[in-house]
Amino acid sequence: MSLRLKPGARTPIVPRHGSAIPDLGRAGAPGPNGEPRLLLFASLYCADCIELFPQLAQACAALPEYRPLMFVAGDPCDVREMSDYFKWSFPVFPVNARDMHDVLGVRTYPLAIIELGDGKVARAAAVHDDGEIRRLADGLLWKGGDEHGLHMPDELHP
Repeated sequence: MSLRLKPGARTPIVPRHGSAIPDLGRAGAPGPNGEPRLLLFASLYCADCIELFPQLAQACAALPEYRPLMFVAGDPCDVREMSDYFKWSFPVFPVNARDMHDVLGVRTYPLAIIELGDGKVARAAAVHDDGEIRRLADGLLWKGGDEHGLHMPDELHP
């Protein structure tokens, strides 16, 4: 079964509550195992993402109940170097920009998804700082989502 979107198919900019999370195993990540996870999606080509990177360790430390996994569109060497530079203790998976869009269905950066271990979206939003990530986990995100994320229309995506 292919995870690719059908040509011309449109998906929401931010995944909807209850929707299935695509197979993250394609990026080398473990599948759902009943453990709550914080899934972070970013790009090395996104200014909002780059501004968020220094805050991620603090955000993840504030949410010990969630296992953070990060997926970054960009050159794998650059992604590893960035992970080492920030000394992140959570797994970071480099993803081809096209696969991030076509296979994982990510339409906005930076994107955070709360998954409660069942492979489905519990909460999701575009996030811009550690406070927004914590509020998303608490269900109290004040801004973000479709209006504030970096949306890359299909026709402009590489």
